[in-house]
Amino acid sequence: MHFRAYAYSLAATVMLIAIVLVAGFGNCTAETPHADEKSAGWNGTLGFGPMAIAKYTGSQALQILPLPLWSINYDETFYVEVQRVGVYALASDDKKIGLGLAVEPRLGFHASDGPKLIGMATRRDSLEGGITFDWDFDVFAISAAWFTDMTRTSRGSSARLSLYRPLLKNARGEIGLIASADHMSARTANYFFGVKPCEAILLRPGFVAAAGTNLSLGLGGTYRVDATRSKGAIIFGANLGRLARSAARSPIVETNHVHQFYLGYGWAL
Repeated sequence: MHFRAYAYSLAATVMLIAIVLVAGFGNCTAETPHADEKSAGWNGTLGFGPMAIAKYTGSQALQILPLPLWSINYDETFYVEVQRVGVYALASDDKKIGLGLAVEPRLGFHASDGPKLIGMATRRDSLEGGITFDWDFDVFAISAAWFTDMTRTSRGSSARLSLYRPLLKNARGEIGLIASADHMSARTANYFFGVKPCEAILLRPGFVAAAGTNLSLGLGGTYRVDATRSKGAIIFGANLGRLARSAARSPIVETNHVHQFYLGYGWAL
């Protein structure tokens, strides 16, 4: 099966599983005592599975990558998520408010990743890191971050804001909705979406990208196969995004829509 067709089959499977699991959550028996309390040490889910992502940001073609699907933390201080690793330097006694440091990747591209990139210089992946502030209000949680390019790839920065709203949560697991905004500085946007004069051709004019904000909305969660005996869990997620107007106008961008889907299996810690 073609990668793109397989990717959309994966997306359909993710959404179908989410619908089925919503029904499953609703039919669960009462939670075990202290189901929401987290024990000391490692908590979360450690898994593995395929993720469908664009070949490069702005590409219509999708690729399937086998990736670790981790959502774990140690004493709610150090944590590893699918696309973020961080640690809290300061936190309230109830762990509801935290100030810390984190890193996230930003993916680049090679000239072979799409027809509009032929003749372009490689844009290397960058690792962005900086300060984060998280506040959990129980009914929803917010996270704000300011990152700079630690790898000196784009030499730019970004500001990120996300809102997480749990939809269903019990002994079986959790399903939540997340909305996020990623504001790229002019340097960051131009590195990944700009076209240098030496790369310009008739059908790909030179282009300087300005600062802009990417938006996204996603659904993700985990579902334990057996809440009482087994630690096995299904891990799933789907994310739909829209590129900033300044980036979407780039001659190398094929679509301003950004898709990401993943589905895997893991073990609750």
